[in-house]
Amino acid sequence: MESSQKATVKNMAVLCSLAELPDGSLRVILDDARKGQEPGAWVCGSLFTFKDYPAGCLDDLASIPEVELADVGYSLLARLLASNRLGT
Repeated sequence: MESSQKATVKNMAVLCSLAELPDGSLRVILDDARKGQEPGAWVCGSLFTFKDYPAGCLDDLASIPEVELADVGYSLLARLLASNRLGT
């Protein structure tokens, strides 16, 4: 893959963020986003999904089962493909 190759960016994206909850746990949030009016701008749409992790759980990603990490990646790609009307 050539990184300098021109590519058309689709209209929908998934925004991933972290929120620290009052009890010290972390929430991983995936929101839908769409292209804004300005080039390179994105507008947050609606919540796609989230997952809470107990305090300290994300200090070492090796402590998260690989299947759980793979599920996050799978969900992300499935959402991008479906929302951009690609894939099956």
